[in-house]
Amino acid sequence: MSIVDTCSHGLTSRGGSPRREARVVMVGCGGRLESPGGGEIQMLSTARFLASIGVEARVWRTGGEHFGDADCLHLFGSLPEHRRLAQQAHRRSLAVVVSTIAWFDLSSYWREPRPLLGRAMAATRFLARAACPRLPSWRRRLYHEADLLLPNSTAEADQLVRYFGVPASQIHVVPNGADERFAEADPGPFCELMGVENYVLYAGRVEPRKNPLGLLRAMRDTDVPIIVLGDTAPQHEVYFAECLRAAGPNVQFVRGLQHDDPLLASAYAGAGCLALASWYETPGLVALEAAMSGTPLVLPAGGCAAEYFGDHAQYVLPDDLPGIRKAVFCGLERGRSDALAAYVRENFSWTAAARATRDAYEKVM
Repeated sequence: MSIVDTCSHGLTSRGGSPRREARVVMVGCGGRLESPGGGEIQMLSTARFLASIGVEARVWRTGGEHFGDADCLHLFGSLPEHRRLAQQAHRRSLAVVVSTIAWFDLSSYWREPRPLLGRAMAATRFLARAACPRLPSWRRRLYHEADLLLPNSTAEADQLVRYFGVPASQIHVVPNGADERFAEADPGPFCELMGVENYVLYAGRVEPRKNPLGLLRAMRDTDVPIIVLGDTAPQHEVYFAECLRAAGPNVQFVRGLQHDDPLLASAYAGAGCLALASWYETPGLVALEAAMSGTPLVLPAGGCAAEYFGDHAQYVLPDDLPGIRKAVFCGLERGRSDALAAYVRENFSWTAAARATRDAYEKVM
């Protein structure tokens, strides 16, 4: 099945007559709503666009009542604390769905820039899981106890089957989306603010998995303007300091820009290319947002970005600095693509994602 093959229809009773839409409570990673990352943006955007098609979805925040009169609990992310919430929901006869937002890849575990012992332990756990999908863990229990898993790609779905023994019938692929406001953005405000044009844009949290340091090192000693747009991930202040040291005079850092700030859309529209050299992406909301306006894409080979973008993007390995540099220059030369913009607008809107999510609720109601 293609990732863009989705259908939509209202919830119906067993007899075929229409009934009310589901009432859904959504839970993400506690404590991140004040500084949301991709998973939190996915949750908030899904809730907003579900409301536009008649599904009552509310986001649970710390300190509030968990479930209220909900029919379904929708968990975003694969977190240990989510298993406890899923069990509580089932005790109250609520359906439970999980947007897994996960990726499992041996080469990334082994090559990721962290101490040797940590890499060895992660690789060992992966190999054990690959050899024995029945190996107990909180993650496997969460996946099997949920009524339905909602990965963002068929590649992620295949991993859930292969590494955790999840039945294919328990999986419903829901592609990520992007707000169509990014398609009509004006590049002027951001370019005027920063005093640059045709720049290379990195957008996302500043942390080792996202690998902005690799991008900066790949583009060292060039005069190409580079914008690093994103806040430092918690507990990665030392990594941010490394990025500052690696940055040349052509690099500017922008922090504290909120997702709904018009300057974010302007930054995408003004970029000569978006460059993400992450260890993996699933596929990365910023890539979809930038692509809405046809911005050339340089994306990680790890993860499922290629499943989304195919020949519309270039793909790089995170530790191949010459390859990253070459792809960035190719992206700058390629220029904006109307075909890319039209493709993403047609297939990866949040409205389409909301409809696919509603179909998932119908399966478990």
